[in-house]
Amino acid sequence: MRDSRTNYVLVGAFVLAMVVALVLSIAFISGRTGATDAYHAVYDNVAGLKYGTKVYFEGYAIGQVQDIQPQRDGGGKVIFDIELAVRHGWQIPEDSVARIAASGLLAAVAIDIKGGSSPILLKPGSQIRSQPGGNLFAAMADIASEVTALSQSGLRPLVEALNRTVSSFGPVIEKRAPQLLDNLVALSADLAEKTPRISSNVEQMTNGLNRVFSDANTRKIDDAIDNADRTAASLAELTASLHSSKAKVDEVLGILDKTVAGNSDNINRSLADLRYTMRAVASNIDSVTDNLEGTAHNMNEFSREIRQNPSLLLGGARPAQDMGPK
Repeated sequence: MRDSRTNYVLVGAFVLAMVVALVLSIAFISGRTGATDAYHAVYDNVAGLKYGTKVYFEGYAIGQVQDIQPQRDGGGKVIFDIELAVRHGWQIPEDSVARIAASGLLAAVAIDIKGGSSPILLKPGSQIRSQPGGNLFAAMADIASEVTALSQSGLRPLVEALNRTVSSFGPVIEKRAPQLLDNLVALSADLAEKTPRISSNVEQMTNGLNRVFSDANTRKIDDAIDNADRTAASLAELTASLHSSKAKVDEVLGILDKTVAGNSDNINRSLADLRYTMRAVASNIDSVTDNLEGTAHNMNEFSREIRQNPSLLLGGARPAQDMGPK
């Protein structure tokens, strides 16, 4: 009886020791072996994160993910507030960044805190700046979807269009191929025959251009350009002079306008007198014309008498032989 009780006690102690060892092992594995400080990080996507996900500081394990709470920001977008249980007293600089990362291709996702250089440390309960991590498989899935969309919307229609084009032009090309080859052969022979003449013409044209752009002609062209520049300068000076002359003419016209405006009464009276004079001349023009005609006849007679007998200017009497019977 005494031996059986001893065995029971030993077995119970062994089981209790194993339970304690199991609890301690689980605690060591989960990282919950002491006091912790709570920090927060906010992410748009928490793929791969869960309770117990490891938290590293520059690759050193310092805690785990304690809780994940979905929230909505001001724009209605869902974000996730991650509570991090970090070893008590661990110093995290203010400019540190917590990003979602994986140490290997097939390794579990973790939160890796990239330590900053700020002398200011975050207090427990503060929020650590977050940065989403890269997911190789998600990126490959996005690339695959883009390639699929490109194949369906771009490459497949392009291939179908090429097939239709080839199907349309294939018979035509097969039918016209001999004619095209004959034309190509004829064109080649024609080019071979005309190539020397074309080369000669090109050479002549080159020589002509060399003569046109000789040194003497180049100097003449330069002189012509210089003359054109001087002519342009002279035209500019002439234009400036014309502008000044125009200003003076405008000034003279302004003075004339002022003069006419100031003497309009005198001008009107002068015009009235001129109209009266013209009317008087028009009314007496007939008599003036008759008098002028008689005077002209008398002058003609006087001139004829003088030409016949110039002595009339001295004696006033006609010669005897010219006088008639008494």
